Amino acid sequence: MSSQNYKYKASFVVGHKPDGKPIRKYIQDNSKAKFDAKVRALKALTDRGGTPNKFTVEQWAWQWYRTYKAPHIGASQRNTYEAHFRLRICPQIGAMALADVKPYRLQQLINEATTDDGKPLSASTAEELRYIIRGLFEQAEINGLIPTSPTRKLEISAEPAKKRRSLTQDEERIVREVAKKHYAGPWVLLMLDCGLRRGETVAIGANDIKDGLLRISRAVEYKTNSNQATIKEPKSESGVRFVPIPAELVAQLNTKTRYFFLQKDGTMLTQTNLRRMWSSFHRACDRAAGAKIYRNKIIEHAFAEDITPHYLRHTYCTNLYRQGVDLKTAQYLMGHADISTTANIYSHVTEEDVRNITAKKGKNKGGIKKNPYL
Repeated sequence: MSSQNYKYKASFVVGHKPDGKPIRKYIQDNSKAKFDAKVRALKALTDRGGTPNKFTVEQWAWQWYRTYKAPHIGASQRNTYEAHFRLRICPQIGAMALADVKPYRLQQLINEATTDDGKPLSASTAEELRYIIRGLFEQAEINGLIPTSPTRKLEISAEPAKKRRSLTQDEERIVREVAKKHYAGPWVLLMLDCGLRRGETVAIGANDIKDGLLRISRAVEYKTNSNQATIKEPKSESGVRFVPIPAELVAQLNTKTRYFFLQKDGTMLTQTNLRRMWSSFHRACDRAAGAKIYRNKIIEHAFAEDITPHYLRHTYCTNLYRQGVDLKTAQYLMGHADISTTANIYSHVTEEDVRNITAKKGKNKGGIKKNPYL
């Protein structure tokens, strides 16, 4: 679109060339609100002695983040934004002037972006990167720092994101056998038998048990550049719920302190504690599954390497389905704000489920075989 077609236009002198000729900045837009915002931003910038179009991408990225994003998002999202800045955006285009960034350069950035260990981004991570880049440059346009955003029609070229799944029944059997002896067993079973999120396991204790039910009302988050847990309240009413807790699990938990799981100094578990607990437990499952070991190092895995603590919670939801728990009740027990999230897990019927139905047909009126552990 040519400049004469814009509804609102203005020209401002923002400096002078060595020969005395004025340097002009043109602002134009069809939206009165956007036009006024650009004018205000330009005036504010020049009043501080700044020069339009001389902001580098890195300077603007952090200013945009601190002003528009950080105050309104949680610790996990802040970590995501800052990781994209440090690992991908700033190393590639951080030193460039905002006005010099062309669409092809941004597309190249997305195409070549990798994880911190050099692997291609998943589709979901690539989408995060594109979303951040769009927001960064679109807000620069609104603030009058660039004439137009170069982020239109950016494409994603990434590996499909791995879908979370439930444990297979063999994997679940191994997890339960290892949990009987491993020090992290009670922690694992809170996720597998009660459906807790990882952050919820840190903020829960004896005071939350009553009459065979476990009250889940808080979780923890780990803020940017901090290893220490910070209590956070649920974002919605759905985050507060009561779930049944097996008596045998209660007997394994530490009910003498405020929280079930603590460090030796009595403080809540850190991010490092959680990673080490899961790494140790996963290794024990790998060995129990028959992994090949050489000099105490696993050289051939027998237990899926991609299994994370969230698989346990996913399995809890799948087991609710296998027991015939209705969708609305399952939504409540899982603490999902959107029932479609629960329904998506319920829709993951596995080959094992089909075989169980076939095996039980005629013996149990065609019913679904119940999980023997629940």
